[in-house]
Amino acid sequence: MKKAISFELQSNNIAIITIDLPDSKVNLLSRDTMLELDQCIEEAKSKNAKGIIVCSGKEDNFGAGADVQQIRALQNEPPEHCYEASKMGKEVFAKLASLNSLAAVHGTCLGGFTELALACKYRIASPDKKTQIGVPEIQLGFVPGWGATVRLPRLIGAEQAFKLISTGKNVDAKKAYKLGVVDQIVEKDNFIAEANEILSGKEPKRASVPIDKSLRRFFIDKTPIGQALFAKMAKGAVYAATKGKYPAPPEALKVVLKAISTDEDKLDSVFDKESQAFAKLATTPVSSNLVNIFFAQTESKKTNFDTKNSEKPKVIGVLGAGVMGAGIAQAAAYKGFEVYLKDIDQAALDKGVQTVKGLFDNLVEKGRMSESEAKEKFALLKGTLSYNDMSNCDIVIEAVLEKLSVKEAVRAELEKVITKPFIFASNTSSLSISEMAKGSRHEDKVVGVHFFNPVHKMPLVEIVRGDKTSSETEALAQEFAMKLGKTTVITGDAPGFVVNRILAPYMREAIVMAQDGVPMADIEKAALSFGMPMGPFALLDEVGLDIASHVIKTLHQGLGERMVPPAVMAEIDNLKLLGRKGKKGIYLYNEKGDRQFVKEKKKKRYLFNPDVEAIMAKHSKGLKKTAGEIQDRLFLAMAAEAARCLEEKVVTAPSQLDLAMIFGIGFPPFVGGICRYMDSMGVALAYQKLSYLAQVAGLNYEPCKLLEEMAMQRKSFYQ
Repeated sequence: MKKAISFELQSNNIAIITIDLPDSKVNLLSRDTMLELDQCIEEAKSKNAKGIIVCSGKEDNFGAGADVQQIRALQNEPPEHCYEASKMGKEVFAKLASLNSLAAVHGTCLGGFTELALACKYRIASPDKKTQIGVPEIQLGFVPGWGATVRLPRLIGAEQAFKLISTGKNVDAKKAYKLGVVDQIVEKDNFIAEANEILSGKEPKRASVPIDKSLRRFFIDKTPIGQALFAKMAKGAVYAATKGKYPAPPEALKVVLKAISTDEDKLDSVFDKESQAFAKLATTPVSSNLVNIFFAQTESKKTNFDTKNSEKPKVIGVLGAGVMGAGIAQAAAYKGFEVYLKDIDQAALDKGVQTVKGLFDNLVEKGRMSESEAKEKFALLKGTLSYNDMSNCDIVIEAVLEKLSVKEAVRAELEKVITKPFIFASNTSSLSISEMAKGSRHEDKVVGVHFFNPVHKMPLVEIVRGDKTSSETEALAQEFAMKLGKTTVITGDAPGFVVNRILAPYMREAIVMAQDGVPMADIEKAALSFGMPMGPFALLDEVGLDIASHVIKTLHQGLGERMVPPAVMAEIDNLKLLGRKGKKGIYLYNEKGDRQFVKEKKKKRYLFNPDVEAIMAKHSKGLKKTAGEIQDRLFLAMAAEAARCLEEKVVTAPSQLDLAMIFGIGFPPFVGGICRYMDSMGVALAYQKLSYLAQVAGLNYEPCKLLEEMAMQRKSFYQ
C-alpha cells in the first residue's frame, strides 16, 4: 500500500516530510496518516536531523483537516475513544513542537493541518489566493482536538484566537501574517530554500505589531481584570450569536482563557482540558447533526452525469434586471463569467447594473476585494435591451415576471437569436419546468435553477428537472451553480419544488394561528426559541408578502384544500403590503428597511403594522397557546409536507431534503433538519401528533402513507 508521507534527509541534514495522501485530491489526517507522521519524526530524530520541514505534495492544499469519516465513526462510540484519539494526535504534534520544525503552507490549511502547523516552531505561507488557514471544527460542533485551542491564543493572543476558533472562519496568508499565525510570506517556489535558511538560524521576517494592539493584547492576556472583561465580552458575543443552542463556543472559551493564564511548564493540564472538551462535544447530538450536514453537503456535490466531454457554459445571459436578476448576474461575474444582463426598460436595466456595482463596491468596503479586482469583475457585465446581444450565450437564466406565458415568450425570443443548443434555466419559485419546456426547440435543455433572495447571501440553489430535462443539462446546471459557490439540491418538478413547498405550510400556519387569536409576538418568540433565525412573520416580510401570497395560492392550486389560503390573506393582499422591500408589511420599517421598535425594560419590541393587527383582531377567536403548542403547529406542518415530498420522490434522500431546509430557510442546523427533527421526536410520536392535529387544526397535518408505514414499523428516516 502506497504511503501518505515521504521522508527525505537533505545534504544539509535538514529533513523534508512531504504529506501526499494517495488517491485523494486533498490531504487528510487519519489515524494511519498520524502514525506515518510519527514514524517520520522518529526517523528525523534518529538521524539527528537539525531541522524538519513539513510540506504538502498537493498542488493546491496543505491539508483539509482530520478525516471526518473517522470522527463520524467515533461519535457512535463512548467519549473515551474521542479523548484517546485527541491525546494520540497531541503526542505526535508534541514531538514536532520539541524540535526545530517548520510548516510550509500553500493552499488550503484547515483543522488538524492548522494544528500541525501551529505545533511547528516556524510557519511560512505562500501569498497565493488559494492559501486559506483556519480551524473550522466549531462548525462541526466541537473544539479543535490537537492543540489549537491552547497554542493559538498563546501565539496571537486570546482575543484574535477566539475570533478564529469561535467562528471557524478562514483567513488568507496576508491576514494570517498580520495576526502572527504565519512568520513569513514566501513564494511557493522558494519554500525549501527559505525554510532551510530559517531552520539554520536566520530569523523570519515577522509582521510588526502596532503599539496599541500590543498593549491591548497585554491587558487581555496578562492582567486579571483584562481577562475578566474579555471573558464577559466573549460570553455575551457567543450567546448573541448562538442563543445557547451550540455548546462548543463556550467550551472553547474556557480552554482559551486557561491557555493564556497558565505557565508554560503547566500546559499539559490545559492540553488535557482541550481533549476532554473535544471528547464531550464530539459525542453530543448537536455535533452529530452538524457532521451529518457536512456529509449531506459532500453528497450534494455529486452529479448524475459525467460532463467531462460536455461543453461547459462560459457566456451567461440573465433576463430581468430586478433584484434577483441583478444578484444572479453579479454572482456569475464575480466568478469570472462573461455576463449579459437584459431588461426591456432602460431605467430598470440601469438600476440593475447599479445594483451589481453596489454589490462589488460592498465587497471592496469589506476588504474582500481590491478596487482593481472589483472593476475587472464588473467589466465582465454587459447591460442590454436587445436579445441579439445574447446570441453567444451558453446558458440563460430567466428572472422575469412569475407568469408562465411571459417565461415561454422570452424563451421563444432567445431561440430566435441563439442558433446553437443552449441551456434555458428558469429561476421560477413555483411554476412547472415541464410546462415551460413545451414547444421549445430543445426541451431537454430546459431546467429550473432556483436561487433564493438575496442571491449574494443565500447559499442554496434548487436544480429542478422537468419531464424532458436531460441528465447532462441537469449536471451542467448543477455544476454552474456550484461554481458560483452555491450548495445545490436536485428536485423533481412538483408544486413549490422542495423549499417553498415545505416553507409555505409553516408560514400559512403562523397566519392561521394569528387569525385565530394567538398573539403574533408569541408565535415569533416560539419560532425563535426553537432556533429559527427569524420568526415566520419577519420571514414573510423578508420574502415579500406579494411573493408569499403568490406561492401559497399556487400551492393551493397544485396541492388542493390542505393549502387553502387563510381568510385574512385576501384582506392583507388588499392593503398592497410588500413587506420589508416596501417599508411596510406585517411589521413597520424605517427608511433604511430596518424594523421599527420601542425599548421596554432595555429590550426591543418590534412594532407590528396596526392595520394587520386590526385584521387579525377582527377574526380572532381568542385562542391561546403555549410555546410548545405553537412549535408543534409550525414545525409539524413542515414535517407532514416533508414526508409527502419524500413519498412522491420530489427529493430522493432525507439528507438532501434536510440540507435544503437548512440552507434554504435557515432551519436550525443543530436540530439537523426536518427529518432529523422527526427522528429525534420519534416518527411514531410525530405520526400520532399529526393524526391529532389533522382532526383539530386542518387537513395540512394529515400524515401521508409513508409516515404511517414508518410509524407502524418503528422506522426512522435515518436508519
